[in-house]
Amino acid sequence: RCYLAAAAVMVASVEMGNQCAFVENPSRLPQFPPNVGTLKLHEDEASIIWDMVIPVGTRLPPHEHMFDYSFHVLEGSRLAVYSGEDANHLFSFDAPMGKTMAFKRHGNMMVDITGAIPPFPAVHGVMNIGKGNYREILVETKPCKGVPQNETAALRYDKERLRRALLTQTEPTVVAAYDEARSIEGVRASAIIGYSKSVNHESERALAQGFSHGMLYTLDEVSRELTTTSSADTMVFDFYPVAVKDPGVAEEGMQRVKHMVFVQFKIDAPVGKLVAGYIGLTTKISEMKGFEWGPIANKLGDEEKGKGFQYGFVTTFNSVEDCTAYNEHDAHKEYVNEVVPYAEDLLVFDILEHNSSE
Repeated sequence: RCYLAAAAVMVASVEMGNQCAFVENPSRLPQFPPNVGTLKLHEDEASIIWDMVIPVGTRLPPHEHMFDYSFHVLEGSRLAVYSGEDANHLFSFDAPMGKTMAFKRHGNMMVDITGAIPPFPAVHGVMNIGKGNYREILVETKPCKGVPQNETAALRYDKERLRRALLTQTEPTVVAAYDEARSIEGVRASAIIGYSKSVNHESERALAQGFSHGMLYTLDEVSRELTTTSSADTMVFDFYPVAVKDPGVAEEGMQRVKHMVFVQFKIDAPVGKLVAGYIGLTTKISEMKGFEWGPIANKLGDEEKGKGFQYGFVTTFNSVEDCTAYNEHDAHKEYVNEVVPYAEDLLVFDILEHNSSE
């Protein structure tokens, strides 16, 4: 039944007239989780196939459609769509069993090719407000491999290098991960950004959630496939970093800190506003020398290693003392008071910047 549904969706994709759909997103990278289904069934260079199951009364967190997509309904219901920016209700519609729909991305909006549904934000959440469980098979159409490498083709975020944060409860586990990363061809020593035991501020030690050692490093898709994360005491967060403030190169003798924050927001959280508020701190707190962030996008098979966390944020400080000043800054305290009520889970882990000559 799923294969027949996928075939129906692919037919709809062809009818869209652009099997090599390009995302028209100037940011190049997803700024909300790109997991548009509840279970990824398959991914290759041309498409991503998702299973989407929404029980009655369940609301899924906001996600971002980076690509054109189609879906075929296996179990119908009525759905409500919510803004990812402010969590407000946008519209509701019926999705009966057997229906197939297709959407193209234009700018930051998704457009129904039939015109039955008005354009809506590519960033949105969905809730099943009907009387029965809902299920669909969704297919995203990615840019094709054979197209010219022009400016549009370069927008394939899945070819970008990504950040991986790895947290462990024992030193031997992080040492093994470090040795593995150094052994992978193409992973230079400079790709290991941070590597140490926790140096959390005393006010945030409990937020490390029992993890004692961590590493932050850079991978491409090829090297990511060569890594292993099988240890039971390990958490893994992969994300494509959206750079807000470049920390530059550390001065000689400087021991910089990477302050890593991972958040799972509540369903009704105004995620866009909260992320913008965090970014805004970089203009208010001078000790924040670098800042990058991105939605968690663990590879197929590693989803559970992220424990449901949705976003990663990394701030660079020139010293542990600067990190302490940040924690005690009034602007930071004000933001914490704003975000904590909307946080389902929060993990904070500070590590020392890695010296690539080591």
